[in-house]
Amino acid sequence: MSKLIAFDIDGTLLNSWPIFEKEMVKYIHETKLPMPCLDSIRDGYAFPHEVDFGWGLELHEQKPHLHNVYRRVDEHTAGIIAPLYDGALDFLKTLQKRGYTLGIVTSKPSEPLAAVLDHYDIHPLFCGIRTSCDTRRRNEREKPAPDQLLSLAQELKFTPEQTVMIGDTTMDIHMGIAARAHTIGVTWGNHCVNRLTEAGAHRIASENFDEVLAHIEDLS
Repeated sequence: MSKLIAFDIDGTLLNSWPIFEKEMVKYIHETKLPMPCLDSIRDGYAFPHEVDFGWGLELHEQKPHLHNVYRRVDEHTAGIIAPLYDGALDFLKTLQKRGYTLGIVTSKPSEPLAAVLDHYDIHPLFCGIRTSCDTRRRNEREKPAPDQLLSLAQELKFTPEQTVMIGDTTMDIHMGIAARAHTIGVTWGNHCVNRLTEAGAHRIASENFDEVLAHIEDLS
């Protein structure tokens, strides 16, 4: 059966965390804020009102600073392209050769995502894309709501049961489950196997993309 394989980008295909760390150090130097706990940000960045990042700030004050750093990372993407994880490119090409339809659902804005796809010449591999910019254009909610994944599947004429969402965070897994899609969590990005499992991931890949491919084919 044909399937839509939808990917998160940062932490799933792209090793962007080291660039975030460097940008955070620059931001802290400029703002004179205390250095936050990067492990806490990595684990709970989607919930800045709930997780104390050790900034010495009220929880409600954390979100603007966190967004500032992510915005700076994205603004610099044209000049600093994060590396693909080992094996990611061959994995994507293999999926395409085997007849799978590939898509992207990311919180990254459209312009920096395009810079990444153009840099690695992988834009033609993906038949549909949803970014943070699409939430405004389409009036859709971002992860962990299912809107963007459902919209992508509908556009490409796949049912939720024919859709697989692959990501490195609980937001990706929650989105996939809310859309009634299959979900595969990867542990080389932001969230560990325990968090992905607790979020309800149907499959977990902890080693490499060969493991992800095996999970996909097992679902077919």
